[in-house]
Amino acid sequence: MRLFLSEPTPLNATYTNEMGQAIYKVATPDKLFGTPVATIRRIVPSSVRDSTSTSTSLTSLRDQFGHLAQVEWHTLNHRGSAWVGRRSRRRIFSRRWDGVGSGGEQRVFTAPDGKEYKWKIGMSSSTLRAIDSTAARIAKYRQKNYIINRRPASLEISPAGEHIMDTILVTFVYIEMVRQDEESMAASG
Repeated sequence: MRLFLSEPTPLNATYTNEMGQAIYKVATPDKLFGTPVATIRRIVPSSVRDSTSTSTSLTSLRDQFGHLAQVEWHTLNHRGSAWVGRRSRRRIFSRRWDGVGSGGEQRVFTAPDGKEYKWKIGMSSSTLRAIDSTAARIAKYRQKNYIINRRPASLEISPAGEHIMDTILVTFVYIEMVRQDEESMAASG
């Protein structure tokens, strides 16, 4: 599945599928002081919303979104956490991956399926791979291309990752916060 971003920045965008259906919305208000918090909302299927109603109203045809998670990034100590749902606050990543000659920052997490995955943060794209004998690519983010084909930013999720799509998006938002923090530190000196 390919999710297209409505904006060049993943931290303030609507993510739509190939048919144009909005699936996720991410909002990260700008903060001059304090800790930035990204709120991630996911579309609520109409069958869940309308399970008690037998009529079709105009409001039931509109996209409605429910809370999925919040991701918080602390720029002072360069650490983050997430609230999945509304109550459980936890660290997302268990460790950094310091492979020799790996190039780029890498972060490891354990998904709800019990498997470990590794995000590699690149300059213009990030890749998620399974940490197993296959090292299969699970997801890839491509930044907006302004020159060639004017391609929009997208997050491609392979069929092997569709069962953990929510987790992929939450961890992706986290690594984008890491990227932005590192870029602002590099720019400031």
